[in-house]
Amino acid sequence: MNFQVSKRIRIQHCDPAGLVFTPQYFNLCIEVLEDWFEDLDYGYAKMIRAESSGTPAMKITAKFHNPSMLGDALDFSLNVMQLRSKSALLSIKASCNKQKRCQMEFLYGFAKLNAKGLQAWPVDLAEKMRQYLV
Repeated sequence: MNFQVSKRIRIQHCDPAGLVFTPQYFNLCIEVLEDWFEDLDYGYAKMIRAESSGTPAMKITAKFHNPSMLGDALDFSLNVMQLRSKSALLSIKASCNKQKRCQMEFLYGFAKLNAKGLQAWPVDLAEKMRQYLV
């Protein structure tokens, strides 16, 4: 199973020519991650404010295939490539009209804000994340 969400390219994402400014793809993918965690009933507001935990990025790789333009609707899909006790490798792909736009892989850990080092994913969260494992 994969998580899917669409995002409209807005002026804030673009350079003066109406093309997505490359760093904005990172912001869009972070929005996708935020939407996914919310869908897992473990949104960042709960994670950070209520449980003093977070998901630090440990490694990010990106490939850019084709440009995106102002007004495009990008279709994002998210999959879990690996799920370990304290980290997860997530893949996010963006396309528009079935044309590849970008692909990113995020290696995230789980941490408590008041503890040193990575912690184990909460059991209920890990169980829900496992549904997206490919």
